[in-house]
Amino acid sequence: MRIVLQKVSQAAVTVESRVVSSIKNGYFLLVGISTEDTLEDVEKLSNKVLSIRIFGDDKDFLWKRNIKDAGGEILSVSQFTLMARTKKGTKPDLHMAQKGHLAKELYDHFLTLLRNGLGQDRVQDGEFGAMMSCSLTNEGPVTITLDTKE
Repeated sequence: MRIVLQKVSQAAVTVESRVVSSIKNGYFLLVGISTEDTLEDVEKLSNKVLSIRIFGDDKDFLWKRNIKDAGGEILSVSQFTLMARTKKGTKPDLHMAQKGHLAKELYDHFLTLLRNGLGQDRVQDGEFGAMMSCSLTNEGPVTITLDTKE
């Protein structure tokens, strides 16, 4: 399982000219599920997302608070192309990306764990399998890659 986490001051997902979700301060996540991923991987990375400390406190810029402590929100988007291999040739190899229905089960469990830890109303989602337009303002800029295989 691979996640690209970006600290944002705003983010939104649009599908067919309609905004399906948006947040203010928090994380924008791109989430890739591989054919090797298990519930254990989902639990490990959901805990990491909720506990990683990349917010400062009121006194300085040091990274002391996690998303919950900072009162932030999460906008998560399923992103199968994160599993692309580009070692050979010029066409991405997507064979390591989990099949749709299996990926959705793990992804939905990931969202449930985030919502259980942060609150139902503070975790938003894109539209699984849809062609989405994503917009965000990355703060810092802070971009971190989380991967259960590394």
